[in-house]
Amino acid sequence: MIIGVCSYGGTGSSAVVDLLKEYDELQVLGNAEFQYAFQPDGLEDLEYHLVKQHSRHMSGDVAIHRYINSTVKWAETPLVHKTIEPKRFKKITYNYVNSLIQDEWIGIDNSDYMTKSVLKNSIVLGFKKIVFPVFEKITKKSWDVWPARGMYLSINPEDFYKKTQNYTTELLKAAGASFEKPVVLDQPFEGDAPEQSFPFFKDPKAIVVDRDPRDLWILAKYAGNWTGEGRFMPRKDVKTFVNYYKELRENAKRNNSHDVITINFEDLVYEYDTTVKKIENFLSINEHVNPKKYFDPSVSINNTRLMDRYPQSKADIDYIEKNLTNYLYDFSKYKKVNYTTSIF
Repeated sequence: MIIGVCSYGGTGSSAVVDLLKEYDELQVLGNAEFQYAFQPDGLEDLEYHLVKQHSRHMSGDVAIHRYINSTVKWAETPLVHKTIEPKRFKKITYNYVNSLIQDEWIGIDNSDYMTKSVLKNSIVLGFKKIVFPVFEKITKKSWDVWPARGMYLSINPEDFYKKTQNYTTELLKAAGASFEKPVVLDQPFEGDAPEQSFPFFKDPKAIVVDRDPRDLWILAKYAGNWTGEGRFMPRKDVKTFVNYYKELRENAKRNNSHDVITINFEDLVYEYDTTVKKIENFLSINEHVNPKKYFDPSVSINNTRLMDRYPQSKADIDYIEKNLTNYLYDFSKYKKVNYTTSIF
């Protein structure tokens, strides 16, 4: 089983990952996020362009090149925290990609001169319209070096889903998964539609974690005061933040099922016992051998009701409460927090 703990970004997935570290029945690979399925130019885009909606040969060719660029180059980036040694990651990825390629040749296509660089586009077009024909007329040979490149044929490749499941399994083994126990991952599926990534994994389940928008706004607005991790969200204009928060949730698939549950980060803190039991029942686990060793609600409570810690943001909070009423957590049922640590 692959257990994916998912979020909308900053909404508390790491808290659930920490909780699940306390169970002997599970193997948690929580050192880095595993987002290859749903990241732009990831496995979902490969699936779309190769299997669901291929456009002549072009979409498969470009999608494969983009997948290589978005994953291999990411693995080679020095500051990225890696759970898989880059050389091994590249070998596994190239083996997977090669298994999807039905044929290949040297050529050039429209996508090669439809880049963000006007200079590059002009040069490549110049080669296509002037250099290529002149060279081939004189030499009677094909120009097979830059800007010509390897092109791939991949239209509805055989056993796409089986090969992709084997690929993600090999990546997880390289990251240390033994598969003797269910494996827990941080962010293998998107929080707003986790089942879209399910076909790429063997026996997947998802726990989606969401959070009160008021706390999330404080996290984003004051990200520079703690870790800087909230900078992917709107953080200067509360109206933009409200639109961001609302559109993500209104367009999300939030129905619980046999394979997906949604919990609130705040429930894990304020309704700890009930929420832990809900997660245990969902995953059919009960060996909580190290309770509160990695996730302690008495510590994590310092990361809630952040609007009380930033009274200067009252106008922003009032706007959020007016426009995101359906997403507010009812803190009124609980005592106010006596903060003992800083935001973390």
